[in-house]
Amino acid sequence: MEQGVLETKRELVDKARSLIPKLREYSEEIEKTNTLPKTIIEDLQKEGTLKVLRPYLFGGFQTNMRTYTEVVTEIARGNGSAGWFVALSNIRDYMISYTFGEKALNEIYKPGEDVVLAGNFKPIKCDIKKVDGGYYIEEAQWPFVSGSPHADWCYFGFPIVDDNGGVEMAIMVIPRDELEVFDDWYVMGLKGSGSNSCKIKNVFVPDHHVSLDRLASKGHYLIEPLKDVALYRSSFVPSLTLSIVAPALGLAQAAMDLYMERLPKAGIGNTFYRKQSEAAVTHHQVAQAQLKIDSAELHLYRAVDKIDAYAERGEVMDTAEIIKVKADFGYVNQLCKEAIDLLVAGVGSMFTYDTNSLQIVYRDFLTMHLHGFITPSSLIETYGRVLCGQEPNTYFV
Repeated sequence: MEQGVLETKRELVDKARSLIPKLREYSEEIEKTNTLPKTIIEDLQKEGTLKVLRPYLFGGFQTNMRTYTEVVTEIARGNGSAGWFVALSNIRDYMISYTFGEKALNEIYKPGEDVVLAGNFKPIKCDIKKVDGGYYIEEAQWPFVSGSPHADWCYFGFPIVDDNGGVEMAIMVIPRDELEVFDDWYVMGLKGSGSNSCKIKNVFVPDHHVSLDRLASKGHYLIEPLKDVALYRSSFVPSLTLSIVAPALGLAQAAMDLYMERLPKAGIGNTFYRKQSEAAVTHHQVAQAQLKIDSAELHLYRAVDKIDAYAERGEVMDTAEIIKVKADFGYVNQLCKEAIDLLVAGVGSMFTYDTNSLQIVYRDFLTMHLHGFITPSSLIETYGRVLCGQEPNTYFV
């Protein structure tokens, strides 16, 4: 990696790390208001954490998946909702740059504007028809559109019928003022992620704002200035999977931070231990939790570095490698869950308060942990199938 890229990476990660105290300070407010405060959004933008994967051409840093993951880890270590928002906002820069042509990109990334992107692929309601010059959306709705309250543009997946009556998926981009964002994200964790539902009604989408998923995933629409940029040669499916698991390590590290802050002041109820730090059971819990976090970090960055290495060489990952990378991400999810569970077991009844900092981290993590993209059992089973010479049991490769 060139020195300039290394320096950019260090600066971005350092800036993300510097936000941890403020993010933790605002965690309770985020819980109460179900949103990321304006001051947090402004800080994330000012420090460049929302432009890690954006092309230079459009005012971004155009780094790599390793830098992206380290930035998300630091933000998630401060607050899970902010980490999720940064993870998803950045990966959309990668996706949009990968998926749309120059005309659409120039409309989205206007000079001097710090754009926030949101979106989701699978609609729960969709009434769209082809018309001259584009598509007319009579009514369509998508759930879980993370970051939608702060977005300037959104992307959405939708089914289209081809000339032979077959159905395939397409992707559209649409400005925020042409859609409605519902206030329906009332959940146990990641409360500030803004993962609301969105509805579009009676809107025309021009052809240049639409791409076919089967072509987009192969880089068909990639514009000429980006074709030789390693970042935009990153394997599509592993990169999207990474975006969902990216906050996991930071949340596990946050749990360890909070546990160790409390430890010197804590005892163990119904025992002679006045100092929890002197108990053998504590030593065992802390050591196991830290080793699991360390192992998760090793698996995470092994997989991320593999994505970057293939991209830098201009090589395409084969199915077996993609399955292995995804299994690493599933195992990261599992190890972080096991580490946090060990720490929660050592906290005692104080954990039951909604305002307990470790409980907030736990709920944020569990909400992320349950996402279907990174379910450990599914990703690990698929890896086992491939190791045993069977076909993968998923189309998402």
